[in-house]
Amino acid sequence: MEGARSAITVGMSCAIIGVIIGTVSLTGLGLSFGYLVLRVVGNGQLYLGGLMVMLMSTILGMGVPGVAAYVIVSTVSVPVLIQGGAIPMAAHMFCLIYACLSNITPPVAMSSYVASGIADSDMTKSSLIAVKLGLTGFILPFFFLGNPILLLGTVEGASILLTLRAALTSSLGVIVLAAGLEGYLFSRLKIVGRILLVGAGLLFIEPRLATDLLGLALALVVVVAQLMKRSSSNTHTRSQI
Repeated sequence: MEGARSAITVGMSCAIIGVIIGTVSLTGLGLSFGYLVLRVVGNGQLYLGGLMVMLMSTILGMGVPGVAAYVIVSTVSVPVLIQGGAIPMAAHMFCLIYACLSNITPPVAMSSYVASGIADSDMTKSSLIAVKLGLTGFILPFFFLGNPILLLGTVEGASILLTLRAALTSSLGVIVLAAGLEGYLFSRLKIVGRILLVGAGLLFIEPRLATDLLGLALALVVVVAQLMKRSSSNTHTRSQI
């Protein structure tokens, strides 16, 4: 009985996905949108082109495996990003990441639907939670689009020290950004702490010394406040004992 119910739900999702894919492919919407982006985006408009390519990659990747989605998207999107000023490796990685992220992006989030079927949970809620957990993945490509040093080994002449610093600070950025979005570091965070950590995470991912120092300062403020709160809570507990 449970298997039949799950099959009906998955079948309805596949039918809807088929309508969306058929509409995009048979009407030529994907190619038309790609040509429109090429006309709008010029040299120096890298982030505008990235935003439009993100939307196009998510749409064209709906209901398609990651590699196939990348092949579909890259033929139209990569020239747009290169025209905007991105290096080829950054452009290809940008399209690949967003093509794969379409599997957790509503309304056609196949991976989320499969996971919700296994967990016997609500599909919409599971998909929204997947987007929340993967939000860093939606943000990070924009940073290495304009700062390809984050793609280790792609920038000629970059020193090892600078590359290691970029890797370390971007990793810290992902950690504090996830903590800010989730609302928990060493203990439950208040809204101010969450905002500070999200801001610190975005600053860490930008590989410049000034933004790294500012992001470190914001993160340390939250960490110190959390440790002080934890210490006072432990002291209060021992005094009661």
